[in-house]
Amino acid sequence: MCSLSRFKKARRKLIANSRGFSSIVGAVFAVLVMMSLISTVFVWSLSQNTLYNNTVTQTRQLDLDRSNEKTAVLNTTYTPYNNSVNVYAQIQNIGSSSIQFITVWLYVSNSTPWTIYNFTSLPNAGVKGGSTFTLNVTLRATDVISNFTYSFSSWLITARGNTVALQQTIVSANNIIVSQTTQGIGALMMDFQNFTYYFVTGSDQLTAFPNGASGYVVSSGGTNIAFRVILTNLDQQQRPINLSSNSVFFSIFPTTPQQVRGSYWYIVNVNGTGGISSTYTPIILSYNVPVAIYFASDHAIVSGQPFSGAPPRFTGTSPVNLALIGQLGSSSFGQNIPFVSILILN
Repeated sequence: MCSLSRFKKARRKLIANSRGFSSIVGAVFAVLVMMSLISTVFVWSLSQNTLYNNTVTQTRQLDLDRSNEKTAVLNTTYTPYNNSVNVYAQIQNIGSSSIQFITVWLYVSNSTPWTIYNFTSLPNAGVKGGSTFTLNVTLRATDVISNFTYSFSSWLITARGNTVALQQTIVSANNIIVSQTTQGIGALMMDFQNFTYYFVTGSDQLTAFPNGASGYVVSSGGTNIAFRVILTNLDQQQRPINLSSNSVFFSIFPTTPQQVRGSYWYIVNVNGTGGISSTYTPIILSYNVPVAIYFASDHAIVSGQPFSGAPPRFTGTSPVNLALIGQLGSSSFGQNIPFVSILILN
Protein backbone atom coordinates (compact mmCIF):
# COMPACT_ATOMS: atom_id res chain seq x y z
CA MET A 1 0.00 0.00 0.00
CA CYS A 2 2.85 2.29 0.83
CA SER A 3 4.59 1.57 -2.48
CA LEU A 4 1.45 2.36 -4.45
CA SER A 5 1.06 5.64 -2.62
CA ARG A 6 4.63 6.65 -3.39
CA PHE A 7 4.14 5.80 -7.09
CA LYS A 8 1.04 7.98 -7.31
CA LYS A 9 2.86 10.85 -5.63
CA ALA A 10 5.78 10.52 -8.05
CA ARG A 11 3.40 10.49 -11.03
CA ARG A 12 1.57 13.60 -9.82
CA LYS A 13 4.89 15.30 -9.26
CA LEU A 14 6.12 14.38 -12.79
CA ILE A 15 2.91 15.61 -14.41
CA ALA A 16 3.02 18.79 -12.37
CA ASN A 17 6.67 19.33 -13.43
CA SER A 18 6.26 20.39 -17.11
CA ARG A 19 10.02 20.72 -17.66
CA GLY A 20 10.65 17.06 -16.77
CA PHE A 21 7.82 15.89 -19.02
CA SER A 22 9.13 17.95 -21.94
CA SER A 23 12.56 16.38 -21.57
CA ILE A 24 11.12 12.89 -21.90
CA VAL A 25 9.08 13.81 -24.98
CA GLY A 26 12.14 15.44 -26.55
CA ALA A 27 14.27 12.38 -25.91
CA VAL A 28 11.66 10.10 -27.47
CA PHE A 29 11.42 12.40 -30.53
CA ALA A 30 15.22 12.47 -30.88
CA VAL A 31 15.33 8.67 -30.80
CA LEU A 32 12.66 8.50 -33.50
CA VAL A 33 14.57 11.00 -35.66
CA MET A 34 17.81 9.01 -35.27
CA MET A 35 16.04 5.77 -36.18
CA SER A 36 14.53 7.45 -39.25
CA LEU A 37 17.95 8.73 -40.37
CA ILE A 38 19.58 5.37 -39.79
CA SER A 39 16.84 3.63 -41.81
CA THR A 40 17.19 6.13 -44.64
CA VAL A 41 20.97 5.68 -44.77
CA PHE A 42 20.56 1.89 -44.67
CA VAL A 43 18.04 1.87 -47.53
CA TRP A 44 20.24 4.25 -49.57
CA SER A 45 23.27 2.02 -48.96
CA LEU A 46 21.33 -1.02 -50.15
CA SER A 47 20.21 0.77 -53.33
CA GLN A 48 23.76 1.96 -54.09
CA ASN A 49 25.11 -1.54 -53.53
CA THR A 50 22.48 -2.94 -55.92
CA LEU A 51 23.38 -0.34 -58.54
CA TYR A 52 27.06 -1.17 -58.15
CA ASN A 53 26.44 -4.91 -58.51
CA ASN A 54 24.27 -4.34 -61.60
CA THR A 55 26.95 -2.11 -63.14
CA VAL A 56 29.68 -4.67 -62.47
CA THR A 57 27.52 -7.44 -63.97
CA GLN A 58 26.75 -5.39 -67.07
CA THR A 59 30.42 -4.44 -67.48
CA ARG A 60 31.54 -8.06 -67.18
CA GLN A 61 28.89 -9.13 -69.70
CA LEU A 62 29.99 -6.38 -72.09
CA ASP A 63 33.63 -7.48 -71.76
CA LEU A 64 32.57 -11.09 -72.38
CA ASP A 65 30.51 -10.13 -75.44
CA ARG A 66 33.38 -7.99 -76.74
CA SER A 67 35.88 -10.82 -76.34
CA ASN A 68 33.51 -13.19 -78.20
CA GLU A 69 33.61 -11.02 -81.32
CA LYS A 70 35.91 -12.89 -83.71
CA THR A 71 36.44 -12.00 -87.36
CA ALA A 72 38.53 -12.98 -90.36
CA VAL A 73 39.17 -10.56 -93.22
CA LEU A 74 39.18 -12.49 -96.49
CA ASN A 75 40.48 -9.75 -98.79
CA THR A 76 40.71 -5.99 -99.05
CA THR A 77 41.08 -3.72 -102.06
CA TYR A 78 41.43 0.04 -102.39
CA THR A 79 40.52 1.87 -105.59
CA PRO A 80 41.54 5.55 -105.74
CA TYR A 81 39.54 8.01 -107.78
CA ASN A 82 39.75 11.79 -107.94
CA ASN A 83 39.10 13.01 -104.37
CA SER A 84 37.72 9.65 -103.18
CA VAL A 85 38.71 6.07 -102.39
CA ASN A 86 36.59 2.94 -102.69
CA VAL A 87 37.19 0.38 -99.92
CA TYR A 88 36.13 -3.23 -100.51
CA ALA A 89 36.53 -6.13 -98.09
CA GLN A 90 34.84 -9.35 -97.02
CA ILE A 91 34.70 -9.84 -93.24
CA GLN A 92 33.76 -13.28 -91.94
CA ASN A 93 32.15 -13.47 -88.48
CA ILE A 94 33.79 -16.64 -87.16
CA GLY A 95 32.34 -16.27 -83.65
CA SER A 96 28.92 -17.23 -82.30
CA SER A 97 27.73 -13.72 -81.41
CA SER A 98 26.26 -11.28 -83.90
CA ILE A 99 28.44 -8.28 -84.72
CA GLN A 100 27.23 -4.78 -85.57
CA PHE A 101 29.72 -2.70 -87.57
CA ILE A 102 29.00 0.99 -87.04
CA THR A 103 31.93 2.90 -88.58
CA VAL A 104 34.68 2.41 -91.15
CA TRP A 105 37.84 4.55 -91.02
CA LEU A 106 40.29 5.23 -93.83
CA TYR A 107 43.91 6.36 -93.62
CA VAL A 108 45.72 7.58 -96.74
CA SER A 109 49.33 8.72 -97.05
CA ASN A 110 51.92 9.28 -99.75
CA SER A 111 55.58 10.22 -99.97
CA THR A 112 55.08 14.02 -99.93
CA PRO A 113 54.38 13.44 -97.02
CA TRP A 114 50.77 14.13 -96.16
CA THR A 115 48.02 12.07 -94.59
CA ILE A 116 44.24 11.96 -94.72
CA TYR A 117 41.83 10.49 -92.20
CA ASN A 118 38.16 10.04 -92.93
CA PHE A 119 35.30 7.86 -91.75
CA THR A 120 31.70 7.05 -92.53
CA SER A 121 28.87 5.42 -90.63
CA LEU A 122 27.59 1.99 -91.65
CA PRO A 123 23.81 1.67 -91.28
CA ASN A 124 22.36 -1.85 -91.29
CA ALA A 125 25.81 -3.46 -91.09
CA GLY A 126 24.95 -6.36 -88.78
CA VAL A 127 26.31 -9.85 -89.42
CA LYS A 128 25.28 -13.07 -87.66
CA GLY A 129 27.71 -15.68 -86.42
CA GLY A 130 29.21 -17.63 -89.31
CA SER A 131 28.05 -15.14 -91.93
CA THR A 132 30.05 -12.77 -94.13
CA PHE A 133 29.75 -8.98 -94.28
CA THR A 134 30.72 -7.37 -97.58
CA LEU A 135 32.09 -3.87 -97.17
CA ASN A 136 31.91 -1.76 -100.33
CA VAL A 137 31.97 1.97 -99.57
CA THR A 138 33.47 5.09 -101.12
CA LEU A 139 34.97 7.69 -98.78
CA ARG A 140 35.94 11.23 -99.65
CA ALA A 141 39.72 11.75 -99.76
CA THR A 142 40.61 15.27 -100.82
CA ASP A 143 43.61 15.58 -103.17
CA VAL A 144 43.72 11.87 -104.02
CA ILE A 145 44.12 11.61 -107.78
CA SER A 146 44.01 8.71 -110.20
CA ASN A 147 47.65 8.72 -111.28
CA PHE A 148 49.64 8.55 -108.07
CA THR A 149 50.78 5.92 -105.56
CA TYR A 150 49.29 5.86 -102.04
CA SER A 151 49.52 3.82 -98.87
CA PHE A 152 46.09 2.80 -97.59
CA SER A 153 44.90 1.27 -94.37
CA SER A 154 41.44 1.06 -92.86
CA TRP A 155 39.56 -0.43 -89.94
CA LEU A 156 36.03 -1.13 -88.78
CA ILE A 157 34.58 -0.21 -85.37
CA THR A 158 31.94 -2.50 -83.84
CA ALA A 159 29.07 -1.45 -81.61
CA ARG A 160 30.85 -3.13 -78.67
CA GLY A 161 33.99 -1.07 -79.25
CA ASN A 162 36.22 -3.61 -81.00
CA THR A 163 38.46 -2.63 -83.90
CA VAL A 164 38.76 -4.86 -86.98
CA ALA A 165 41.85 -3.94 -88.98
CA LEU A 166 41.64 -4.38 -92.73
CA GLN A 167 44.61 -5.09 -94.94
CA GLN A 168 47.15 -2.33 -95.38
CA THR A 169 48.37 -1.98 -98.93
CA ILE A 170 50.10 0.34 -101.36
CA VAL A 171 48.07 1.08 -104.48
CA SER A 172 49.02 2.97 -107.58
CA ALA A 173 46.19 4.22 -109.73
CA ASN A 174 48.49 3.47 -112.65
CA ASN A 175 47.50 -0.18 -112.06
CA ILE A 176 44.57 0.53 -114.35
CA ILE A 177 47.04 -0.61 -117.04
CA VAL A 178 46.14 -4.13 -115.88
CA SER A 179 42.61 -3.51 -117.13
CA GLN A 180 43.95 -2.38 -120.47
CA THR A 181 46.13 -5.47 -120.73
CA THR A 182 43.12 -7.73 -120.14
CA GLN A 183 41.76 -6.66 -123.50
CA GLY A 184 44.30 -9.12 -124.93
CA ILE A 185 44.10 -11.95 -122.39
CA GLY A 186 40.60 -11.71 -120.92
CA ALA A 187 38.72 -9.56 -118.45
CA LEU A 188 39.29 -11.69 -115.32
CA MET A 189 42.37 -11.54 -113.07
CA MET A 190 43.17 -14.05 -110.34
CA ASP A 191 44.75 -13.40 -106.93
CA PHE A 192 47.57 -15.96 -106.89
CA GLN A 193 48.33 -15.37 -103.20
CA ASN A 194 44.89 -16.57 -102.09
CA PHE A 195 44.47 -20.01 -103.63
CA THR A 196 42.80 -22.39 -101.16
CA TYR A 197 41.39 -25.91 -100.90
CA TYR A 198 38.98 -27.57 -98.46
CA PHE A 199 37.72 -31.02 -97.61
CA VAL A 200 34.01 -31.56 -98.27
CA THR A 201 32.11 -33.43 -95.55
CA GLY A 202 29.18 -35.78 -96.09
CA SER A 203 26.82 -32.91 -95.31
CA ASP A 204 28.30 -30.87 -98.19
CA GLN A 205 30.13 -28.56 -95.78
CA LEU A 206 33.59 -27.09 -96.36
CA THR A 207 35.91 -27.89 -93.47
CA ALA A 208 38.09 -25.19 -91.83
CA PHE A 209 35.98 -22.53 -93.57
CA PRO A 210 36.80 -19.82 -94.52
CA ASN A 211 40.59 -20.15 -94.11
CA GLY A 212 41.10 -23.62 -95.60
CA ALA A 213 44.63 -24.63 -96.61
CA SER A 214 47.01 -23.62 -99.37
CA GLY A 215 45.83 -25.12 -102.65
CA TYR A 216 49.28 -25.67 -104.09
CA VAL A 217 49.84 -28.91 -102.13
CA VAL A 218 46.74 -31.04 -101.54
CA SER A 219 46.69 -34.00 -99.14
CA SER A 220 43.34 -35.42 -100.16
CA GLY A 221 43.29 -38.98 -98.88
CA GLY A 222 40.95 -39.69 -101.77
CA THR A 223 38.10 -37.67 -100.23
CA ASN A 224 35.97 -35.01 -101.88
CA ILE A 225 37.65 -31.61 -102.00
CA ALA A 226 36.89 -28.07 -103.17
CA PHE A 227 39.02 -25.21 -104.41
CA ARG A 228 38.60 -21.47 -103.89
CA VAL A 229 40.02 -18.81 -106.18
CA ILE A 230 39.55 -15.03 -105.95
CA LEU A 231 38.75 -13.37 -109.25
CA THR A 232 38.49 -9.69 -110.13
CA ASN A 233 36.59 -8.33 -113.10
CA LEU A 234 38.82 -5.75 -114.85
CA ASP A 235 36.75 -5.28 -117.98
CA GLN A 236 37.73 -1.92 -119.46
CA GLN A 237 34.08 -1.04 -120.10
CA GLN A 238 33.24 -1.99 -116.49
CA ARG A 239 30.58 -4.49 -117.54
CA PRO A 240 29.48 -7.22 -115.07
CA ILE A 241 30.50 -10.83 -115.70
CA ASN A 242 27.95 -13.60 -115.08
CA LEU A 243 29.52 -17.06 -114.57
CA SER A 244 27.40 -20.04 -115.62
CA SER A 245 27.35 -23.58 -114.20
CA ASN A 246 29.60 -24.82 -117.03
CA SER A 247 32.59 -22.98 -115.54
CA VAL A 248 35.12 -25.60 -114.46
CA PHE A 249 38.43 -26.00 -112.65
CA PHE A 250 40.37 -28.88 -114.24
CA SER A 251 43.78 -30.49 -113.98
CA ILE A 252 45.75 -32.78 -116.29
CA PHE A 253 47.94 -35.52 -114.76
CA PRO A 254 50.68 -37.01 -116.96
CA THR A 255 50.44 -40.54 -115.56
CA THR A 256 52.58 -42.07 -118.35
CA PRO A 257 54.46 -40.54 -121.30
CA GLN A 258 51.75 -41.70 -123.71
CA GLN A 259 48.66 -41.18 -121.58
CA VAL A 260 47.17 -38.38 -119.50
CA ARG A 261 44.26 -38.24 -117.05
CA GLY A 262 42.15 -35.35 -115.88
CA SER A 263 40.18 -34.33 -112.77
CA TYR A 264 37.35 -31.81 -112.78
CA TRP A 265 35.62 -29.56 -110.26
CA TYR A 266 32.68 -27.45 -111.47
CA ILE A 267 31.58 -24.13 -110.00
CA VAL A 268 29.26 -24.15 -106.96
CA ASN A 269 27.48 -21.71 -104.63
CA VAL A 270 28.79 -21.57 -101.04
CA ASN A 271 26.94 -19.78 -98.21
CA GLY A 272 28.40 -17.73 -95.37
CA THR A 273 29.02 -20.77 -93.17
CA GLY A 274 30.73 -22.90 -95.84
CA GLY A 275 27.72 -24.95 -96.91
CA ILE A 276 27.55 -25.99 -100.58
CA SER A 277 24.19 -25.49 -102.29
CA SER A 278 22.71 -28.47 -104.15
CA THR A 279 21.59 -26.09 -106.94
CA TYR A 280 23.46 -23.35 -108.76
CA THR A 281 22.64 -19.65 -109.07
CA PRO A 282 24.80 -17.71 -111.57
CA ILE A 283 27.54 -15.71 -109.86
CA ILE A 284 27.91 -12.07 -110.93
CA LEU A 285 31.28 -10.30 -110.76
CA SER A 286 30.98 -6.52 -110.64
CA TYR A 287 33.80 -4.37 -111.98
CA ASN A 288 36.94 -4.18 -109.79
CA VAL A 289 35.40 -6.18 -106.92
CA PRO A 290 37.34 -9.33 -105.85
CA VAL A 291 34.98 -12.30 -105.47
CA ALA A 292 35.68 -15.72 -103.94
CA ILE A 293 34.68 -18.45 -106.42
CA TYR A 294 34.37 -22.11 -105.36
CA PHE A 295 34.73 -25.28 -107.44
CA ALA A 296 33.61 -28.60 -105.95
CA SER A 297 31.10 -30.52 -108.12
CA ASP A 298 32.01 -33.47 -110.37
CA HIS A 299 29.59 -32.17 -113.04
CA ALA A 300 27.92 -28.94 -114.12
CA ILE A 301 24.96 -28.31 -111.79
CA VAL A 302 21.81 -27.92 -113.89
CA SER A 303 18.13 -28.74 -113.43
CA GLY A 304 17.75 -32.38 -112.41
CA GLN A 305 21.46 -32.78 -111.66
CA PRO A 306 22.19 -31.51 -108.14
CA PHE A 307 25.61 -31.07 -106.60
CA SER A 308 27.79 -34.13 -106.12
CA GLY A 309 31.27 -34.05 -104.57
CA ALA A 310 34.44 -34.73 -106.52
CA PRO A 311 37.69 -36.29 -105.25
CA PRO A 312 41.04 -35.93 -107.03
CA ARG A 313 41.23 -39.11 -109.08
CA PHE A 314 44.99 -39.06 -109.53
CA THR A 315 48.13 -38.02 -107.69
CA GLY A 316 51.24 -36.14 -108.67
CA THR A 317 52.08 -32.74 -110.11
CA SER A 318 49.55 -31.21 -112.44
CA PRO A 319 48.97 -27.91 -114.28
CA VAL A 320 45.56 -26.43 -113.50
CA ASN A 321 43.26 -24.38 -115.72
CA LEU A 322 40.12 -22.35 -115.14
CA ALA A 323 37.70 -22.62 -118.04
CA LEU A 324 35.16 -19.87 -117.32
CA ILE A 325 31.91 -19.53 -119.28
CA GLY A 326 29.14 -16.97 -118.98
CA GLN A 327 28.05 -13.48 -119.99
CA LEU A 328 30.05 -10.24 -120.21
CA GLY A 329 27.38 -7.58 -120.07
CA SER A 330 24.91 -8.69 -122.75
CA SER A 331 27.52 -10.66 -124.75
CA SER A 332 28.71 -14.25 -124.45
CA PHE A 333 31.93 -14.67 -122.47
CA GLY A 334 34.61 -17.31 -122.14
CA GLN A 335 38.10 -17.18 -120.65
CA ASN A 336 40.71 -19.80 -119.89
CA ILE A 337 43.20 -18.98 -117.12
CA PRO A 338 46.27 -21.28 -116.96
CA PHE A 339 47.15 -20.11 -113.52
CA VAL A 340 48.97 -22.57 -111.21
CA SER A 341 50.42 -26.02 -110.79
CA ILE A 342 49.38 -28.25 -107.90
CA LEU A 343 50.74 -31.36 -106.19
CA ILE A 344 48.13 -33.97 -105.20
CA LEU A 345 49.19 -36.36 -102.42
CA ASN A 346 47.35 -39.38 -101.01
